[in-house]
Amino acid sequence: MAVFSRAMNKTTAHLFVLFGLGAAGALPALACGGAQKPADTAATPSDSASAGDAPVASGADSASAPAASSASAADPAPSPIAQVLTTDSGQIGKIYDAASSAPAATLKPSGATGGDALAKGVRDAAKKLPAGMAPEGPLAMGALKEKGHLQTDITLAPGKCYSIVGFSKKVKDLDLYLFVPPGVLSGQDLTDDNKPIIGGAPQPMCPVSSTAVTYKLDIFADQGAGDVAVQLYSKGN
Repeated sequence: MAVFSRAMNKTTAHLFVLFGLGAAGALPALACGGAQKPADTAATPSDSASAGDAPVASGADSASAPAASSASAADPAPSPIAQVLTTDSGQIGKIYDAASSAPAATLKPSGATGGDALAKGVRDAAKKLPAGMAPEGPLAMGALKEKGHLQTDITLAPGKCYSIVGFSKKVKDLDLYLFVPPGVLSGQDLTDDNKPIIGGAPQPMCPVSSTAVTYKLDIFADQGAGDVAVQLYSKGN
């Protein structure tokens, strides 16, 4: 009994201490499931600073990107004005480089007139052109070795339709390539013979540009060697 009495006295003393602390607010509040962390309701100074430091695009910056995109989209490569069979950019570049470094053709001011074989051959080949086509400008002439190039400039103006006719008696496969500098292929002949034509029947070349454009014409002996001649033909559209 003495032991039980001492235990009761000790327990009673502990209870008084706990009640005293509870009354003074010294004990933590308890809830089912344990203590709950209060939600953050305000940003810390560091959070505010980082939000304030976020970059904001200025009017000039935001306008510059669309402007750059529009500028690049506004300068596409010009479309061919005649049929093109060669599409490999590497091959086109090699042809243009060879033409650019090739000798210039000799220009005969009177065009495809006279009784010589080259002029007559050009006139005969031109009979396949659309009706109304007539020679315009000089006749470009020269001698080619096999795989050799000649080049000449040809200016095409708006308001007209054009064809380019070549001829050789000895070059079995004479090729013509029409370029817009610096190397955009705009047309080529479609045959493997000695009478190449760019812009033949039924559809000649009818430029849509508002100004005259000067093209580079490559004259190439793919098979055979000999004298060649090329004439520009035109008519009003």
